[in-house]
Amino acid sequence: MEKTIYPYAAWTFPVTNAFFLKSAHGLDSVPARGPLILASNHISVPDEWVLAALVYRKIRKPVWYIARDDYWWGTWWTGPIKNALATLLIDWRNPSAVLRDAEAVLRQGGVVGIYPEGTRNTDARALALGKTGAARLALATGAPVMPVGYIGPSIATVWDIIREFAFKRNAATLSFGREVDLSQYRGKPITRDLLYRATDDIMSAIGDLCGKRSRLHEYAS
Repeated sequence: MEKTIYPYAAWTFPVTNAFFLKSAHGLDSVPARGPLILASNHISVPDEWVLAALVYRKIRKPVWYIARDDYWWGTWWTGPIKNALATLLIDWRNPSAVLRDAEAVLRQGGVVGIYPEGTRNTDARALALGKTGAARLALATGAPVMPVGYIGPSIATVWDIIREFAFKRNAATLSFGREVDLSQYRGKPITRDLLYRATDDIMSAIGDLCGKRSRLHEYAS
């Protein structure tokens, strides 16, 4: 795996968490050894900072996030700094290619962060229908999937950060759950229905942690 800024930025993580984080639960269950997939709901821009800072302080591993190649200001800056920020960029000409990059991280014992909803979802009641990337990675590599629930304000701009976190002190709560049991799917032929069912199990676990209803796929059988 490429070198990242995590070792050099680690001194800022207590400041980040003090500003953005109200409480964290279940962090002790994050394994220090072996590969790990962190699957979380996604509400605001600082989500990944807070989650990555917590995990790095606990196990000293950077969280490699799967992200759009044009996030924030566009592709002109994401390419040059992707490795430094531990980011796995989605090439929209070949979206599935990023899963190969994520597999490589996991096979080296690394941590991959993924938002199965695919984008920020500000619906206070329900999760978006889950995409199958987390399930595909888990079944391809054998890596455990740890669900994470994020409860906090919707943040999309700098003004949102100032208003919600600085003025209102509307900080976030993160809850780490137990590994999602995908044993019934392992070793079986990968079909669309199998991926949908495994994904729904992951999304249900995330929903339980963040207090949202999970939307389920329709199955052919």
